[in-house]
Amino acid sequence: MKGDDASKNEQNQFEGLIQGLLNDEYGCSDDFLQPDIVAGLRNNIQGLFQSGDLKSAGLGNKDVHHKNKQIRGDKIKWLEEKSEDQFEVAFLTKIADFVTYLNKTCYTSINQFESHYASYEQNSFYKRHLDQFKNDKGRKFSLVFYLNQDWQKEDGGILSLYPKDKAQKDISPMGGRMVFFRSDEMEHEVHPSFTRDRISIAGWFKS
Repeated sequence: MKGDDASKNEQNQFEGLIQGLLNDEYGCSDDFLQPDIVAGLRNNIQGLFQSGDLKSAGLGNKDVHHKNKQIRGDKIKWLEEKSEDQFEVAFLTKIADFVTYLNKTCYTSINQFESHYASYEQNSFYKRHLDQFKNDKGRKFSLVFYLNQDWQKEDGGILSLYPKDKAQKDISPMGGRMVFFRSDEMEHEVHPSFTRDRISIAGWFKS
């Protein structure tokens, strides 16, 4: 059971993400998870990289996709919905709480979540795109949760968001930061990192 302070902090985080979406077309929350959970997830993806379990990502969904490194250069591994890894469980539990809050307060009817680890090697990128597919309209909201340690401006690797009729927004991929936006509306782009790999979890709320 969460204490009153923890529950209030979580509610404030969720409200901040939702208000950001309503006001600016995206929400951003720093320190979305505790540092030890971020560190555990970081160790997980680093282990996956070392074991060769990260695979080059394709374009399109799981059923229809192809690879094109001129557009997208990340390597990924999907998270298991019923993972027993304590850090993945903590992440998925927090996301489930957010879904419950979204459905209760915004009547979003989200009933599914999918996510994968993502590693962008130095100088790799993902060109400007939307997260919703022509053959699958199920994705409603996208999120990115960053796992990078002590990320600096000179490291590069920023996420650019392109809201309609608004100025471009550049977001640094600092560890513990969560970014949230509509899958079918927000075009976005991952710029190359200059000094080291850039790591995160990307996820989608579906209905």
